[in-house]
Amino acid sequence: MRFRTALSLATLFVVCFTVASWATPVPDQLLPTRSAPAPDNPSQSGKIASIGDAAFSLEITQGQERKTMEFLVDDDTKVEGKLQVGSQATVEYRSADGRNIAVRVVVKTASAFKAR
Repeated sequence: MRFRTALSLATLFVVCFTVASWATPVPDQLLPTRSAPAPDNPSQSGKIASIGDAAFSLEITQGQERKTMEFLVDDDTKVEGKLQVGSQATVEYRSADGRNIAVRVVVKTASAFKAR
């Protein structure tokens, strides 16, 4: 009988402790920081047509139509790969003062094996 009483009291203590710990708010220091969602930037893919000092042009083909877009590169632009004329690239950009400023550029490297 004493064993059952001791076991019941121990179980009651564990249940009370669990409920109390769940009811306590978690301090801000223990919560993971949530980064702000990235802004939705438009993106374009195409072939790099020309490269300047702080800008480059991308030739974009939409159906039968070809157009060229110019993108400015600033200190915040992240470039993955090497910008070379003729390489395929995907550019995320933002518009400011009527100009397209590249936010992220991903240059696709050409495969070492060419199709025959």
